Amino acid sequence: MSVVPTDEWLQKSFEDPVEMLERTKRGKGAGEAFYEYLRKQGMYRPSRQMKERINELKDAELWGKVSSFEKKYKRKWKGPDVPIYIFPIESRAGFFRASTKKSGVCFPDEIFLFFQTLEKEKEYEALFVHEYHHCTRMKRLGKKEEEYTLLDSIVFEGLAENAVKEYCGIEYIAPWTGKYTEEDVTDWFGDLIKPSLSLTRKDALHDELLHGKGKYPNLLGYAAGYQIVRTFMEKNGINSVKAMGLPSSVFLK
Repeated sequence: MSVVPTDEWLQKSFEDPVEMLERTKRGKGAGEAFYEYLRKQGMYRPSRQMKERINELKDAELWGKVSSFEKKYKRKWKGPDVPIYIFPIESRAGFFRASTKKSGVCFPDEIFLFFQTLEKEKEYEALFVHEYHHCTRMKRLGKKEEEYTLLDSIVFEGLAENAVKEYCGIEYIAPWTGKYTEEDVTDWFGDLIKPSLSLTRKDALHDELLHGKGKYPNLLGYAAGYQIVRTFMEKNGINSVKAMGLPSSVFLK
């Protein structure tokens, strides 16, 4: 079963998230450091409010919902069988900033999802689609993590969010997809991103451009990726399944 029973983990080890993360692939032997990393993505820290949030997520049968999503998209996309960990989100720590009700982080061999209860089931599905799409594309590309470039990163985000639009509906795509005008994104891509497309994650400028840190517009790389992928898919009349395994360079044509 790909969805790990973290509801049971939380019942026994709620006060010690580091101990729980030591049971994961990424956290084994580096629980403290990994916890600090995941805290930045939205993972909870123990509190009375978080205990109540766990009960709310259990009442919403979230683990069962995510398990059904995993079966659905694994079949549709011939996706990988990887552990999926669900934890409550710390409301003010979500990665996407504009919406702190859900967040996630994906690795080639693990997915971490952070939630509070949401009004519509499609909202849970939208985050799952985004993160599992990353994981499936990683499997298709077969590259080492250190080999991914800025171009790869922005295409990853663009493809994942276009998949959300296709499978969940345009009303469930992330706010950053419409944060800027097409003209602004086109200009910024040409002036700021294009000269640095070959940068890898070891270069600080990679994350500055992708996330829009410092002097760069917020979530610049995400917005550019969404626009580039959407334009390519519309122009060529292809869907998410056909686009998923294409090399990143194709989307610039």
